[in-house]
Amino acid sequence: MADQFVVANARRLPLFARLDAQQMDWVASVTQVLRFEPGEELFKQGDVAQGMMMVISGSGLLVQRGTDGIERPFGKVSAGEFINDNALFNDITTQATLRANESSIVLFLSREQMRNLLTHHPEIKNNLNMPALPKVQTQQVQQFQNQRENENTILKTRRHIGAFLTKAVGISVIILVVWFVSATLAGLIAGFPMLLIALPATVILGLLIGYYYIEWSNDELIITDRRVINIQRTILNFQTHVNEIPLDAIHEVNVALPPITDVVGRFLGYGSIIIKTSGDANNIRLDEIPNPKNVQQAIFTNRQNYQQAQLEENRNAMRGELAKVIGGTPTAGMAADTGAPPGVTNQPGLFTLEYTNDKGETVYRKHWLVLLAHIVPASILFVVGIFVLLIGVVGPIIPLIVMALAALWFYIADWDWRNDMYIVGDQTVTIIHRRPIFLQDQKDQILLAQVDNVVSDTQGFMNSIFQIGEVKLLLTGTDEKNAKRFTNVYAPQHIQQEISRRQDRAEALKRQEDAQRQQQSIIDYLSVYHETVGTAPPTTTVSGQPLTPAQPANPYSAQAASPALKTQTSTNPYITDDDSPQPPRVRDRSRPPGIPRVRRDVPPGS
Repeated sequence: MADQFVVANARRLPLFARLDAQQMDWVASVTQVLRFEPGEELFKQGDVAQGMMMVISGSGLLVQRGTDGIERPFGKVSAGEFINDNALFNDITTQATLRANESSIVLFLSREQMRNLLTHHPEIKNNLNMPALPKVQTQQVQQFQNQRENENTILKTRRHIGAFLTKAVGISVIILVVWFVSATLAGLIAGFPMLLIALPATVILGLLIGYYYIEWSNDELIITDRRVINIQRTILNFQTHVNEIPLDAIHEVNVALPPITDVVGRFLGYGSIIIKTSGDANNIRLDEIPNPKNVQQAIFTNRQNYQQAQLEENRNAMRGELAKVIGGTPTAGMAADTGAPPGVTNQPGLFTLEYTNDKGETVYRKHWLVLLAHIVPASILFVVGIFVLLIGVVGPIIPLIVMALAALWFYIADWDWRNDMYIVGDQTVTIIHRRPIFLQDQKDQILLAQVDNVVSDTQGFMNSIFQIGEVKLLLTGTDEKNAKRFTNVYAPQHIQQEISRRQDRAEALKRQEDAQRQQQSIIDYLSVYHETVGTAPPTTTVSGQPLTPAQPANPYSAQAASPALKTQTSTNPYITDDDSPQPPRVRDRSRPPGIPRVRRDVPPGS
């Protein structure tokens, strides 16, 4: 006989919802019950999935290792949720590692056992709620740096080509003038070195045209289905400035056409875009944009589509909840929670610049060159103290004092570097600046909901080589001068993307909570409705199983008859000998009220 524990839990899966008792026993007989301790891997990233898993108790953390070798939280699988159901019928490669977060009981059904089961009992296949066939996996074309998975690019443009051509034509005219003047002087003055003047001038001015072209091609405006990104790169000072605004933060988009004196701009049809957020301080102006009205329309249309998609997602969630309340099909699935629960950490090393703490937050430190810039002079001073002490030139006291000061300098520099942290969580961003011996202890905590846009900035040749820059958080109603900053960090654009990703997740969780509140309101409403019409409210069942509403009571059945009706004697002709109440008499609406109805079957006067 099959294990009833396995049967009861496996039946909650949508795949087996239509199987009869005998078929469920067959499935349970090939399903394994496994136990995993904290830290054990259920499957590993890059391996071929062997089958479907369902977590009965406990939970697991999905982590994904990036190209930089760092593991980052990817998702969470909680009790009652399953994963890799497609692996029962197809060979799929796991995209993340699932690691037990606590002692967990897991049901495991392998692909091999499923195939054997369908071979011996082919009738099962007709009753399976087969998952949709996986779509052909195509590699997403990376249209810009740090593009997110499943993020669609709506518009990608640069400044109008006229912005470059205006400068190029002007410089070309200067080159022609130089050649004309040089040729004229060569004709008037014997032995005039025309080529020595015209050729270098042409090369220099040609390089200037090339510089303006690179400057023009490096700047980008990108509009996706989630955000607006403005990238500005300057070659002379090796600066990269990236400004990113979520669609939800955009309140207004205005178009400014060039002044009437700008004949070229009017003729070519470019203009400026002003993107406004919740405060005037964070307005972004983008100049020389081609077809600015089309860009304005693209932003607003995309924003409306984004909001409509979120609304439809909430409505679908409510439909699913309503289906469960009124007795729909069982639903269970992997949650979309990508938060990192406590219990799995990525401990920092000696020069670790990024790690995950026990709260699932990503912690960043300043670049390791900042540490070296302070400890190298201290180390040199310490070595000098040792050298002076060994040669005995001035006695031991001064060298020992120098060594003590150098050691103190080293300690303060190291302590300072390790305790300056930038912590990015699902709800907040925390900036910590600390100094030893109570010299400084500053902690700024910013809600992600208050962040209008995030700016990353890298400037300078050495900073570009070693990827050193700063990240600025522009809060509601503040400008860049009053922005919250974390300076001298490694790969600031990567930190910017992490903040943006967390903002997306916080917004998704907020929408999910709002949808759950709406769903609960619907359930409460239905409960009141059932009470009002005299039926029992929906019963509570195990998660993943349909709620079965109580059957409405029949007021005309014998069981529903009033005890008083059964005990008292009545002359009502509509009460039969079995003492069960009959349907009520229907009022004859063809006669006025108060006038007795004449019965055709009773003689007058009787």
